[in-house]
Amino acid sequence: MLKPKFFISMILIFSLITIFIIQKKDVIFQEGNPIPLAIAISKMIIQDHDIAEVKEAGTNDKTYGYLVKLEEMEPFINLMEDEG
Repeated sequence: MLKPKFFISMILIFSLITIFIIQKKDVIFQEGNPIPLAIAISKMIIQDHDIAEVKEAGTNDKTYGYLVKLEEMEPFINLMEDEG
């Protein structure tokens, strides 16, 4: 009797998540693929950096842009001055 309830609840949870993703797809994917942004954010938080490069998934040479912490633009300005 436990298995049918568990199976039905898992299907319900999966259905709700799927409906949410379909309805909010424009917000979730507004920058294209969200995985490079998530990777850059996690590196910035875990490694305690002030700036992180957002790179294309699977490559190390194409940079989409940079993420900085709110109101901490000095590291970004220094980086742009160094790169020209």
